[in-house]
Amino acid sequence: MKKVQVLLSAYNGEKYLREQLDSILSQQYKNITLLIRDDGSTDGTLDILEEYKRNYENVAYYAGENIGIQNSFFELMKMADKDADYYAFSDQDDVWLPGKIERAVAMLEREEQEQPLLYGGKVIYANENLEIMETVPFRNLKEPGIGNALVENIFTGCTEVFNRELLEKVTLCLPTCEILHDWWLYMCGSCFGKVIYDQEGYILYRQHSHNQVGMQSNWTDRWKKRMHSFAKLKYTLSEHAKEFIKVYGVEYEKYETVLLVAEYRKNIVNRYRLITSKQIYRQQKIDDIIYRFLFLLGLL
Repeated sequence: MKKVQVLLSAYNGEKYLREQLDSILSQQYKNITLLIRDDGSTDGTLDILEEYKRNYENVAYYAGENIGIQNSFFELMKMADKDADYYAFSDQDDVWLPGKIERAVAMLEREEQEQPLLYGGKVIYANENLEIMETVPFRNLKEPGIGNALVENIFTGCTEVFNRELLEKVTLCLPTCEILHDWWLYMCGSCFGKVIYDQEGYILYRQHSHNQVGMQSNWTDRWKKRMHSFAKLKYTLSEHAKEFIKVYGVEYEKYETVLLVAEYRKNIVNRYRLITSKQIYRQQKIDDIIYRFLFLLGLL
């Protein structure tokens, strides 16, 4: 049985942490270890981690300074056991269904192993009491790939499971720009290997006031979130692509696709090339139209 190491970043998580740890330790897939990094907690999180370390030989943790969720997960990747076959990101406040890791490993094992591999998928939205919530239906309409990853992140970090080849590819040289760990893995996995998006959900994704990313329970909320996302991404997509070239150079098959986004703001010709390109795409048709307009204006 292949070894899976779960990488969990904790910060002031005493309220929900035990439920999450218990759900990981009770997975149907049994060859699992946990590596937990505490990101400078000031509550009882460290006491909980020490308790689980004493009681479970497959649980380890270490305390670090507060560096934020993005850098904390990148740090965990650097500290991960190099003898594991697969790695899984975990948040501190969700609950995993019993078959989560078993499902991910089964889908990854179908693929050619000598390449970076990334699995991710849907989540099941739940309230603070883990009662399932109704959400606006959302389904990715197109295959995941680098042309999508450059302009949209469809992989929620807490669903991601990836192989050692992708871990080594990412940790060889980490990005210095502000980009979330799960998005960077989607870019790297789709550029250099294969990504798998599971349309089924195996995580109860708890919604509460401290969530980094929230759900949308109706179309109005979804459009509000879309507009907020447009504003947050101002000028950043081209910078992400430039950072990717800085880290990985130019000697790879999909370089031209990355370059298309990196240099589109240079002149109107480049902008026209991008907005007419079928290589670059968002999952939803209306989003795709809006983003092409924003690219024409040079705002992304």
